[in-house]
Amino acid sequence: MIFEQVSQNFWSLLHALVRRIRNDSLLRNSIYIMSTTVTTSAIGYLYWIVAAHIYSTQDVGLASAIIAVMMLTATFSNLGIDSTLVHILPRRETGYAWSLTLNAGLVIGTLAGLLAGSIVVLVLPFFSRQFAIFAYYPTCAFVFIAGVPLWIITTLLDQTFVAERAANNTLVRNAAFAVIKFVLMVLLTSWGVLGIFSGFVLAAAATLIGAWLVLIPYLKRAYCLAVRGIVGQVRTMLSLLAWNHFINIGGLMPVYLVPVFVTVRLSAADNAYYYTTSMVGGFFYMISSAVAVALFAEGSHATDNVLHKTRSSAVIITILLIPAMLIAFLGGRSIMLLFGPNYAQYGLPLLTILTITAVPDAITNIYVSVLRVQRRLRRAVLLNLGMASLTLLLSWLLLPILGIAGAGWAFFAAQTAGSLVAAADLISFSRRG
Repeated sequence: MIFEQVSQNFWSLLHALVRRIRNDSLLRNSIYIMSTTVTTSAIGYLYWIVAAHIYSTQDVGLASAIIAVMMLTATFSNLGIDSTLVHILPRRETGYAWSLTLNAGLVIGTLAGLLAGSIVVLVLPFFSRQFAIFAYYPTCAFVFIAGVPLWIITTLLDQTFVAERAANNTLVRNAAFAVIKFVLMVLLTSWGVLGIFSGFVLAAAATLIGAWLVLIPYLKRAYCLAVRGIVGQVRTMLSLLAWNHFINIGGLMPVYLVPVFVTVRLSAADNAYYYTTSMVGGFFYMISSAVAVALFAEGSHATDNVLHKTRSSAVIITILLIPAMLIAFLGGRSIMLLFGPNYAQYGLPLLTILTITAVPDAITNIYVSVLRVQRRLRRAVLLNLGMASLTLLLSWLLLPILGIAGAGWAFFAAQTAGSLVAAADLISFSRRG
């Protein structure tokens, strides 16, 4: 009898949760965005394990470096188009206007990606002889140049789905990408480095075509190849592009530069401990980041209920983040031991700090989304660049003193300072509302 009652209560709660997800676009989008990250990370982990067994160490090392450079190039040449589309698309009229805005973003992204990819291919061999492959292997150079705009366009499509409250399409495209690149990597072993790298780019191209043929029509926005007036559309987007680009740069700077600082100020071995631990800690930040993106999309549809949506976002993050933090506090050592005893010894203090920092990080993530919805982009730029600068400065100073934990304390200090600014402003806004 007790078992039946517990079972009934469980299924009742499950059904209630399913209904809530169907009816609450904020929660639904958040869950799909998080699911996308978890799915691609899990398949990506398996991808590199298999690659390490069927390719040489040199091929895996060089291919992973080329892919990392390609993604970094795409990220910085994105020019804030992804966030700008989330800003604009929800309020565009279905049909020509909506299509023109999307096409304008795709044209800018394609041109910027081709230019950036070409520059990197020409310049990179001068910085490291490892990348001389671009000079004596034109096919690799061509694939790289094509891969940068392809990665930008797929990112823009993912953000288009988020903007249209259809992040389930993002999950579908990314899951298909992860599976296709895995299959191609296995089939192209005879190509060596190019097998891994071209498989990655071809998978992006395949899912781009699939998304265009299947997922875009699913949005029911009557997409068409609108080009008349595209120059004027680009001009109206320039201001938003610039602000959103700097907001994104501020968020990315510590991610890319702190590992460099750890290597320079400490050692490559210390960076291995830092990088691995930060990847584990990244799962905590995934929660608030996903909810913040969903909040941004919701606010772009209707700015008048942003305060209510902000409260809902805080509730969703709290419900999901607390269990994750408890797992880290109670089982952090066991998690780090999976990588080896040295990783547990040196990485556990950092993991603890990163776990605590997930709280102020969630506050600043939500705050930046609120600022974006309210078009207070200058403040968002100053906040993100300020936190990034403080993180980098403190990391540089604390690493020789505290080891890799110094980077964690730097991140904690910067996010706490930012969260205090955010809390003060959100309280003020709530009182005015």
